[in-house]
Amino acid sequence: MEEQVALIEHACAVFENPSNQAAHQEASATLLAFRNSAAPIGVCQHVLQSSSSEQAKFQAAVTLRDAAVRQWATMSRDDQHALRGYALHYVLRHTSKHSDLVQKQLTGTVAVLLKRGWVDESPEERHAFFSEVESTVAGTSDAAARRTGIEILEAVVSEFAPSTASPLGLAWEQHDRCRKSLQQHYLHTFYQHAATIAGETAQAATQGQDQGVCSACLSLMAAVLTWDFRPGNGHAAYLGTRPASDSLQVQPGPSWRGLLLGPDSCPWLHPLLAHLHNQPDSVLAQRARQLVVLLCSLTGDIFAKEQHSQQQQTGSSSSSSMRNEHLRQMLQMVWVWVPDPQTAVHQAAANEEAFLLDACRALNAAASVHRLSGFETAAPGDATNPGILAHLASLTQACIGAGGLEQGDEGGWAADAVDILLDAWVELLQVTAVRGQGSGGVVSGRAHDAVGAVFQALLEAALRDAAAGAFEDEEEDEGKGGAGSARDEWLTRVAVLGRAAPLLALPLLSNLIVHRQQQVAHSMTAGKEDVSVAMEELCLVLRLAAHVLADPGEGETPLIPLSMAHASTASASAGQADVVEAASNALLGVAGMSLDPSLALIMSPRVMEAAVWAIGRWADTYLLSEEDLSPAMSKAFGPAGNGPLVLAALVQVAGTLLGGQAGEVELHTAVCTRLLSVLVRRRHVSHRLVQLQPWHNLAGAFAQQAPALTGLSAKVQRALACCLCQAATGLRDDAQRDQYINHLLQNIAGEVSSLASRADLTSMAERPDVMQHVTALLECLRGAAQGTSPDAQQPLFSVCAGVMEPLLVLQKVYRQHEPIVCLLLKLAGDVVEAHVSYLPAGDAHIMCHWVLHLLQTYSSYNKGRRSVQTAASLRQDTVGESYRDLRALLKLLTHLTQRDLIDFGSTEEESAAAAANGAGQPVDVAQLVFLGLDILIPLISFELLGYPKLCLLYFQLLAYMMEVYPEKVAALPSQQLHTLLHTLEFGIASSEPEAVQSALEALAALAKFDYQSKQAGRPGLQAGAGEGLLGRFLEVLMRRLLLDSGAGELTGLAADALLPLILAHPQAYQHIGEQLLAEQKDEGLRRVLTSALTKVMSANGLCHSLDRNNKKVFRDNLGAFVMDARSIVRGEVKHVSVSNVAYMISDAHRCKQASADAG
Repeated sequence: MEEQVALIEHACAVFENPSNQAAHQEASATLLAFRNSAAPIGVCQHVLQSSSSEQAKFQAAVTLRDAAVRQWATMSRDDQHALRGYALHYVLRHTSKHSDLVQKQLTGTVAVLLKRGWVDESPEERHAFFSEVESTVAGTSDAAARRTGIEILEAVVSEFAPSTASPLGLAWEQHDRCRKSLQQHYLHTFYQHAATIAGETAQAATQGQDQGVCSACLSLMAAVLTWDFRPGNGHAAYLGTRPASDSLQVQPGPSWRGLLLGPDSCPWLHPLLAHLHNQPDSVLAQRARQLVVLLCSLTGDIFAKEQHSQQQQTGSSSSSSMRNEHLRQMLQMVWVWVPDPQTAVHQAAANEEAFLLDACRALNAAASVHRLSGFETAAPGDATNPGILAHLASLTQACIGAGGLEQGDEGGWAADAVDILLDAWVELLQVTAVRGQGSGGVVSGRAHDAVGAVFQALLEAALRDAAAGAFEDEEEDEGKGGAGSARDEWLTRVAVLGRAAPLLALPLLSNLIVHRQQQVAHSMTAGKEDVSVAMEELCLVLRLAAHVLADPGEGETPLIPLSMAHASTASASAGQADVVEAASNALLGVAGMSLDPSLALIMSPRVMEAAVWAIGRWADTYLLSEEDLSPAMSKAFGPAGNGPLVLAALVQVAGTLLGGQAGEVELHTAVCTRLLSVLVRRRHVSHRLVQLQPWHNLAGAFAQQAPALTGLSAKVQRALACCLCQAATGLRDDAQRDQYINHLLQNIAGEVSSLASRADLTSMAERPDVMQHVTALLECLRGAAQGTSPDAQQPLFSVCAGVMEPLLVLQKVYRQHEPIVCLLLKLAGDVVEAHVSYLPAGDAHIMCHWVLHLLQTYSSYNKGRRSVQTAASLRQDTVGESYRDLRALLKLLTHLTQRDLIDFGSTEEESAAAAANGAGQPVDVAQLVFLGLDILIPLISFELLGYPKLCLLYFQLLAYMMEVYPEKVAALPSQQLHTLLHTLEFGIASSEPEAVQSALEALAALAKFDYQSKQAGRPGLQAGAGEGLLGRFLEVLMRRLLLDSGAGELTGLAADALLPLILAHPQAYQHIGEQLLAEQKDEGLRRVLTSALTKVMSANGLCHSLDRNNKKVFRDNLGAFVMDARSIVRGEVKHVSVSNVAYMISDAHRCKQASADAG
């Protein structure tokens, strides 16, 4: 034993000195071997008792923890209790003999041992453990031991909380049972215990005489308050994933009311903070402030339920008074940290920012759970005191003035403070807006003054920042991904303040837009000065004004914000101009600059892009709105007013920008995706749109392939085609829609057909101009497919059907040009997605035959085949750009499955319809998809499946096909089935959770079919290699569950596949059990494992059935088996490596290729 201790101490000493690489590696191997040794617990105990090396003690503590978890299932109950008792008594009686790192590891070990046996213990045994902790501490009369006892309780809370728990090889249900039990029976007591001791030691703690007991209590109290108190949270938090503290809300429930809200809850906390005011960075002060922040976050049922009738009669309730009193107490403590905003900012600038930042966090926490009215009631202000909101506004302004919005201060204390305080304002005002009635969240009085002051300060600081960045090279920011979305997210938050004070914010924004517009126009026409600053500021104000005026329209029709409606009404009541109309006209005025010939050529595309974005967002809400507008807005932009004229002007602006700003791809994209897409979104707007001459001009230019539009990028042409086709919904007559679609696309379709029929196409196909032209034509057809609506589906499909044969010709000609081949596959996917659900049988057969020929041609030229070296060289590309053709092919096959409810060959009438349309024999969609998979599988390598998007698409498609068409999977040719199942095996071994889930769902469906077929006397998957491969999945799943550290979350999914596999292949299951038992040399381990294996299929009344109740029983049995068996077999068996699976699949590919060559 002494020799082992000396060896470990020596290895630790060498490991600490990495200068000698060889010795360092040898020491690392020694420590690793010690940690993985068969029975290291006795050595660990000896090291802890006798070694003087802190590093050796740390290694012993870690190894003791791992070994105890690994061997737990093989230990008797007495041995388990003895080991846990040893760890507990050791850590309590040696508190001053080792470092904090070793101490933390040992307290964590005690918590782990407690949790590992928690479910199997009686309530009396659990209570006895905590009584033992308390009695041991009381018996020592040592403050350090008292602190350690508190730290043990904190470690228990951390280990039992889902977000900070260790896996321990337990199923999720076991973790959840532990969580619920601790929350129900002990958490309240832990907090009360810590609060009592903290109150007793607070005075001594301020003088440093408590040996850290008070600090430990504060830490335990904070750990309890960060607990997720939501009932039945299930998988809300994954193991080891901490929740975001900024969004934390503490909701402990009514039973905690007396403890947290009573008059004697924490009377010592306020004096403690006052004593620590001169020690802002001490651990005790930091933990005290953290506790206040968490107390500020209290919400939910801990406050008494509101009595509705009482609230109506008196305007208040017991809940409100309780909330307000709690908030008042919290704010009193917080303002002690920042009594004067300017002084607080000056202290922060002198590297004493702790008080300021924690005050900001506390205010944000309170704002997230209290209403604006609650803040005003808690600290209303008077003649000498402006109140809480004014104080909050002053603090925000002070932090902004300290450079909180400057680019160079990103990550600094001022930027953090402004960001947190802005969140606080947003929380207060958003709740007000949601609960607001007639005012729609508009504030008044002192709140209005405070909000307006903060909004103006933010706007002025943002303008300064924009001016400072006006001369920076844009290329320097190209690598900053997400900069645009981050900017819009910030503007959205600022806009909340603008909406709360619209009568101040909107005139301010309108005046700024008009002034900067006039400044730019005058300076550019006169050529007197550089207008870069004015343009940059104009871009900022345009986007902010749009955020204030309107909500985003992604996914739904945006409504007019209530605060804007209130502002219009208030303006009319005061006899003033409508502030919403004035801001709207300011936005339109900037966009109208593009129509001024004197400015069109010299106007900044960046400004026009911002204007187009802003106008698109505004138009989606206000232009020709079907909601009730104010009289002024209705006259200016309503259907009965000047709305149609504004609509015509916007179309003219779009046409001008598309045709007059050559090479400005971002601007052109914004015109199509942000403006035109909005104008064609609603039917009543489209109805007016298609009657306008500017729209006819734009559609005519597109139809005639005008040079101004053909010069646009191919993707912009696709977006334009999509918008133009979507506008067909505005035509209320089928004949008009047919004429409109044919007019739009006949020249494009004719050009495709003309190109395909050229005798010299092969010789000219490689010319850059021809390839560019072909790309643009294909993108236009894609846009038309993406713009398909039910009303215009028939004429659009007629156009597509007319170019199907020419497209096959282009595919053959451009077989070596991957971008065009990929475009063709994407076009096919778009066509199928747009039309597959609407087509009658005859047209559906035409489309499916076209897809069939497309796939056959693709297969014949083996497009997509790449070597491993090529794949490796492309790993620098983004996932979205890598292997686009294979992703397009997968999407095409996925879209085909939407037609799975229609039997294309079910009737003679449909067959005759197909033949009459020249489609030949009916096509089975399932067989078509399997043909696509047969083409794809040899081309998709494991390097390619390493890309998440491609991997997920593939396994989702497999899951669908195996669930819907298991009989067709079973009927696949042997080699194809062999390869398909091997890729499924790779999916189960994947590190992508969604891919693993899809692969397991596919396997479960196939295993269920196999078992049910055998029960019905059918062969199932016995053909070819299916039988052996499906039985092999038993081993694959079992070994992943037992060896993978994160497999606990897979148990439920794996159970659905394992049960039918075991029922269908009992011999394979028996063989796996024999293998696992053969690998165990210890007789005791063999007995434990034998019992666990037997209980999987016998415990809790499990029977041979796949009904719902039986599946649930099997999941429970499997979870218990995994929990017990993991500790035995992990590290003892060989893992089925991805490389082995890759070899098997590549071998299948070689067999298939050899078979094809032989044929």
